[in-house]
Amino acid sequence: MRSDLQRTSGAVGEGNVPKATQLLGPGWRADLAGVASSARRSMIVAAPFITYEAAVWFRRQLAADVELTTLASIRADAVASPGLDMTALLHLAERSDETHVIALPNLHAKVFVADDEAAIVTSGNLTRSGLDTNIEYGVLLREPQLVRTIRSDMGAFAKLGQQVGPTELTQLVSLQADLRQARDKAEAEADAESGARARFREVMRHAKPRFVQAHVGNRSANAVFSDAILFVLRRGPLTTDAINEQVRQLLPDLCDDSEELVINDERYGKRWKHRVRNAQQSLKRRGEVTYDADTELWALA
Repeated sequence: MRSDLQRTSGAVGEGNVPKATQLLGPGWRADLAGVASSARRSMIVAAPFITYEAAVWFRRQLAADVELTTLASIRADAVASPGLDMTALLHLAERSDETHVIALPNLHAKVFVADDEAAIVTSGNLTRSGLDTNIEYGVLLREPQLVRTIRSDMGAFAKLGQQVGPTELTQLVSLQADLRQARDKAEAEADAESGARARFREVMRHAKPRFVQAHVGNRSANAVFSDAILFVLRRGPLTTDAINEQVRQLLPDLCDDSEELVINDERYGKRWKHRVRNAQQSLKRRGEVTYDADTELWALA
């Protein structure tokens, strides 16, 4: 049986796929290089995991004057694992003043957009294994209207996060080193109640608020939850309970009922539903959302 996968190019069997669409299989690095090098004005990268080696390679593909926006899953448990290198994000952030790194903790999408001309939507992260060896699958799109829609959606994602500058990223690099060192020692211990594992839990406990701070930035709780509400209502009207559930999914670190979290002297944790309710009312007063008492549905104005 002939395989449709063409490992040399990353392309897979096209069938009846429109000419503006190319299917991508494993080994799609060359396709990403082509898209990145084609960017003339701006490039958007959304990837939960980015390693240093891949970031160095990707940065080389971009023209010097291209604006780069990178969305990554900057949260304590992610950076404790091998998948996300804070040094990679720092390397990208230091590229130029036209480079932006956005902390978006619940990010799972892997999307790469060059101007309004090309976009890759894929299962692969910006890592060596994601680019070269994993069994990944995706599409390369060159239909301008669809690419603009994807770019707009990534912009909406970015509004849920917060820009993190080189100075703060440098601090997070050091914190990541502490987390990984503690994790490695814990994994070397067979006893679940060992001192090393207790130390890792303690380091993680102290690290979590610092990474949440990177996501929140200087925004108030009202601003953070307002952005989340506007985002979920883009899909259509919702009840308050539905809004709460979708906001919890978007902002898990800020909607944790099990512990009280204090960021910028504001308490999250068990009070988060009250914060969401306050944000709903603020948006309503500003005329950005409406509420139908008969249907009990909230909607964008």
